[in-house]
Amino acid sequence: MEQKKTFKTILAGFVIVMTLLPVFAAMNSFFTEGLNHAGWWRPIQKYIVPWQARMVAVAISPFGIDSRVTPNSRLSTFYMIKKGTSIPVDLSWNCLGWQSALLLIVSLVAGLKGNYTNLSRAKCVALGLFGTLLLNIFRMSIIAIGIYYINSLAAQIIHDYFAAFLTLIWLITFWWFSYTYVLDEKFIDYKNSNKI
Repeated sequence: MEQKKTFKTILAGFVIVMTLLPVFAAMNSFFTEGLNHAGWWRPIQKYIVPWQARMVAVAISPFGIDSRVTPNSRLSTFYMIKKGTSIPVDLSWNCLGWQSALLLIVSLVAGLKGNYTNLSRAKCVALGLFGTLLLNIFRMSIIAIGIYYINSLAAQIIHDYFAAFLTLIWLITFWWFSYTYVLDEKFIDYKNSNKI
């Protein structure tokens, strides 16, 4: 029963995201600019973004893309080298996938309401966080590959639309795997539970 509620929550979230996606895409730069003025993102930009940029650089290297991570540069997070020309890629705190992390958290609230052991819940949360991190590295790598081999417009389309689809596929796969292999129900001794 809890599984159905979780999948319904994921699908409802996906429908809302896909319905509002054109609005989100149009408002994203405005929203990001407003949050940039708040300044709370600076530690994320200083410590987490360079770490993820290194992961993206490693992920795109098998595709023949030479890149240089530049964590202290104000112009770009890393550069891809193509025929002697540098192609700047600017990863910001907004590129890290906070939207997919938010959808994961909402699905965790809905999906972990059952009678599961604490250890299996902790495993499920760890798997969800790790998988979402890998999903976002994959998404950023696909965008970088799109910039390198096609153009920035193709990468923008992938950035704005393909990411939502990937997140839905990930969450459905994650919850199927969690309910099938990770989450263990607590044992309840019904014979002795009615005794006072």
